[in-house]
Amino acid sequence: MNVYDSERVSTMLINNGWNMTKEVSEASLVIINSCSVREKPLQKLFSCAGRYLPYKKKYGLKIFIMGCVAQQLGDKILEKASYIDGVFGPGAEYMIPEVAEKEIFPFISNQTDLLEREEIFPASSRGNIFGKYTSYVTVMHGCNNYCSYCIVPFVRGKEVSRKSKELLDEIKLLADNGVLEVTLLGQNVNSYKDPDSGIDFADLLYKISEETPVKRIRFITSHPKDFNIKLAETFAQISKLMPYLHLPAQSGSDNILNMMNRKYTVSEYNKKLDMCRKACPDIALSSDFIVGFPGETEDDFNQTMLLVDKTGYDVIFAFNYSQRPFTQASLYEDNISSEIKFRRLNQLLDLQKQKIKEVRNRYLNRVVKVLVESKSPKGSSFMGRSEHNLITHVYDSTEDDVGKIIDVKINKILKNTIGGKKYERN
Repeated sequence: MNVYDSERVSTMLINNGWNMTKEVSEASLVIINSCSVREKPLQKLFSCAGRYLPYKKKYGLKIFIMGCVAQQLGDKILEKASYIDGVFGPGAEYMIPEVAEKEIFPFISNQTDLLEREEIFPASSRGNIFGKYTSYVTVMHGCNNYCSYCIVPFVRGKEVSRKSKELLDEIKLLADNGVLEVTLLGQNVNSYKDPDSGIDFADLLYKISEETPVKRIRFITSHPKDFNIKLAETFAQISKLMPYLHLPAQSGSDNILNMMNRKYTVSEYNKKLDMCRKACPDIALSSDFIVGFPGETEDDFNQTMLLVDKTGYDVIFAFNYSQRPFTQASLYEDNISSEIKFRRLNQLLDLQKQKIKEVRNRYLNRVVKVLVESKSPKGSSFMGRSEHNLITHVYDSTEDDVGKIIDVKINKILKNTIGGKKYERN
């Protein structure tokens, strides 16, 4: 979602006559998009901004902060870093071009009412300048779930769904620009509801598949409590929908899930996985996990290990618990030491490394379809993502393959990726 927001702001500026540069010494404006989901990115924000201070002093560079930390801290950012010229919370980013051009410095906007609009960005922000063949599209913003550890509802506001007509128009524009694959975004796409027609997220997937020319559709993120059979069946019924589901579990312990206010049990979570695998047996699964949540016992943690061991995820994203302001969990005693948190995190990640070898071996000697996007970081080959959202190196590919969906026979399962050669069907 941060990538999507950054792209919208960049597109607005470009349409207003600005040019992007990779050299900070050439820039007159730097915009830092900030995240406050965990403590570490918030800390990195100020060190990042400080690196641009010499350019401000020497060349008059203007420095803007946007995103969730801007919403969370507002004018406190200027108290800590007085050299910042603009602070724009989510919903206020549309003001960036005008503020920059009219030099309204210092500028601060983190009003919560700006988050309540259906269209956060104007139509002039639509486009794909970050990626030529793949793009993100936000279908909704905000969140109503109030998981006890999560700051998102406080910095992104309440759930607001965009009209399906606006979404279809945006996706058609992307397709006209050469985009073959879109990833639909939302804090909880499962609770999407068209403000006009009332259609749900599954219906939206059918509309996008039938009414736009994109070749591939993905979506993130789904909340397990709202995942249902209708959405599961879209994987079987929509050929454009890729067989990949990100379904964050967060913990394998009912006790911790209850304290997290996740509103489902491990048994219910597993039923959602079974539902999805019944509709699409070959689906690739990924998940998020938090270790060291206040009160997490060794038994609670072992239940998480058991869930990861039994499920067979293609990917997991695991983090140590980080206390966030405004949240219910910030009232709990953060009683798990850093040493225990890191030990548990490493145990979980080590288990996943072992499981990946088993899970990904199912791709060996199979033919997958890869949307080739760019050159591989090493060697002369090119790479892209398979249907299952795995980065795939195509060893005999050439630049002519970029922007095409090609058949690839997998002959290597690597640490974080897979690889193979082009396959000609008879």
